[in-house]
Amino acid sequence: MPRRGTLLIIIGIILALGTAVVVFALLRPPGQTPTATPQPTPEEKISVVIAAQEIPALTEIPADAVGTLLIPKSALTLKHLLDPEAVIGKKTTRLIARGSFITTDLLLDESKVLELGYNASLNIPPGKVAAAFRTTQIRAVAGAIQNGDFVDILISYWMLDTEAEAAPGEGEGEEEAAPQSQTLLAQLLLQDVEVLRVGPWAGVAAPPEELPEEGGEEAAPGEEGEGEPELQPVAPEAQVVLTLLLDQQNALVLKFASESGASIDLVLRGLEDHDTARTETVSLEYVMARFEITVPPEPMRFVPKSYRP
Repeated sequence: MPRRGTLLIIIGIILALGTAVVVFALLRPPGQTPTATPQPTPEEKISVVIAAQEIPALTEIPADAVGTLLIPKSALTLKHLLDPEAVIGKKTTRLIARGSFITTDLLLDESKVLELGYNASLNIPPGKVAAAFRTTQIRAVAGAIQNGDFVDILISYWMLDTEAEAAPGEGEGEEEAAPQSQTLLAQLLLQDVEVLRVGPWAGVAAPPEELPEEGGEEAAPGEEGEGEPELQPVAPEAQVVLTLLLDQQNALVLKFASESGASIDLVLRGLEDHDTARTETVSLEYVMARFEITVPPEPMRFVPKSYRP
């Protein structure tokens, strides 16, 4: 009898559990499924540019030195580069080790080289040299020449007639006077010369900024001193230094002309004008013949008053 009672109790428990399961299934809304445990979504990765081999400083980056690497999108910064083609042929500011990222701050901006005035040799093409040339603003197109412009160089000489009769000396023992017969010649010396930079390069001390006088008031916002500086006209006789790109032979020609006492002027070429021209030497005889200037008899005895230096 006790065994039978125990069996009945077990059967009752099983029936109660079964009933609970049935009731739960009947009360559950249609289509509801058991909630699954959420799985983490893999983070997106981005391909960025790296150095496939060591790249020396201040050298052009070859194609075989560029590779890519996948990094998490969250690690991407504004300095990372995504396109390998964007770095090929560019120059680096310092050595880049193999496997390192090639970022924007490691690429040399060659326009800044000219603007800031450093590492001039990075902008000198093969077969050219950079030569400094000192002149005045009036002889350099009144300050119109800028970095990257092209100019022609004009030259004029006073030529002495060494066989002309010398003027007598004023006193005994004085050196014999120079011959008085002279002629002025002008010619186009060099053409299509590129101006690498106008002004001195880095390392030349700039004049200190003017400080307000003691007790003086600073300019209020919106007054003079704020915004873009007003352009001032250049002084015609002010000195200016130009860095010109020349081949070695023409650099010697410019040196000879500068040191021989010739008068040298620059003329500015148009932006897209790189044609060369053939010119004739200009002299007094050339001007008289070309423009049919009528002169008195014995023309060699009559020259303009300003013709003699």
